[in-house]
Amino acid sequence: MQTAANTPNSTSEGGEATAAAPGNGARGETPEQVSGAEPEPATERAESRALVLARDVRERTLRRQRVRRAVFIGVVFSTLAAVLAWGLWLAPHRYAAETRFSVRGTAVTAVSGAASLLGGTGGGPTAGFVDGFAVNDFLKSRDCMKMLAAKVDLAALLDVDPQAGGDALYKAYRSAVSTKFNMIEQENVLVVSAFSPQASEKIATNLVAMSQDFVNRMDAQGVQNMLDVDAAQLRKAEDEAAKATNAVANWRASNRNLDPEAETALVMTMIGQIEQELNTAKINYEKIRAFGNPQHPMLESAQMQVAALQRQLDAARGRLTNGVNSQASQLRTYTQLKAAETFAMNNLTAAREAYQRAYLETSRLRRYLSVISRPVAQDVPSTPDLWLLLLEGSLGGILLALVVMALLDFRRPASD
Repeated sequence: MQTAANTPNSTSEGGEATAAAPGNGARGETPEQVSGAEPEPATERAESRALVLARDVRERTLRRQRVRRAVFIGVVFSTLAAVLAWGLWLAPHRYAAETRFSVRGTAVTAVSGAASLLGGTGGGPTAGFVDGFAVNDFLKSRDCMKMLAAKVDLAALLDVDPQAGGDALYKAYRSAVSTKFNMIEQENVLVVSAFSPQASEKIATNLVAMSQDFVNRMDAQGVQNMLDVDAAQLRKAEDEAAKATNAVANWRASNRNLDPEAETALVMTMIGQIEQELNTAKINYEKIRAFGNPQHPMLESAQMQVAALQRQLDAARGRLTNGVNSQASQLRTYTQLKAAETFAMNNLTAAREAYQRAYLETSRLRRYLSVISRPVAQDVPSTPDLWLLLLEGSLGGILLALVVMALLDFRRPASD
């Protein structure tokens, strides 16, 4: 039985077949038994194989991490180098020239606080928000661009093809000219960015001069509008006064009466005198009748005097009140015309005073452009900003590196 257990076809305690070594086939001894060493257990061999596999996985993981790190760093630095090269050699350099100015007024007029705050009509040390916004909008307009192009070679200064058209030139103009209005300090900030310091300074200087001309035109137009309103009212008052005066003159010529009021007063005075004489004659007539003598020599003359005075009184009263040509009728028409003439003359006087006052106020109210800082171009390019480009390149490189690593992980075989 011992011989059978030590045969070459027998299995060891670990379940592995052992082959007889040459020269020991009869005894069936293993090399370890021949050399006298202890046999290696199967569990130790399994542990060594697992350790080898773990080391292999660890090495592949470290190698993959080194590749990922190298890809990440390479993509980021490549992006930074490309952005830096573009900013230093490829991107067009622009030089900025900044100027500040504000719209002011020379006089303070009696206007409400809201009007002086919202508009430039109040004058004063500030011309208001409206004037500043007006200049700001003018600098952004196509009209300003065309006026500037008429004064300088704007296409050459902004490196625009003259055959490209007005839209391309206006796009380049808006890209080069930046303006804003500071409501707190009430000043306009104009920044011109061109491809050379001389170009930016030239454009900014001409824009300031054009803004001054625009303020002058706006001031002249505002003054003229104010004077036009008062002048129109004055002309209307003059026409009405002339019509009223002509109406009174025509009435006097047609009625042959220069002053019906004075004539009416004269008639009333005459009526009063006739009434007094009539009363005296009546008293005298009654005294003569009191004698009771119908043949009294003074009775007939006294009676005739009373009748004559009565006829004179009736005629005077009829002249005053009876008929269309009576003094009362004439006085009514004349009074209406005279009242219209008086009103027209008073309105003319008020219109003249208003026009004179408006003329004095508008002569003192003047807007002007006060330059706070003259345009001076920078010696160092304002764009591109290298620090900003580096920051943007860093962020872009990180994002690109993450995308590249995600693609690498997606394409890696599942066995890895």
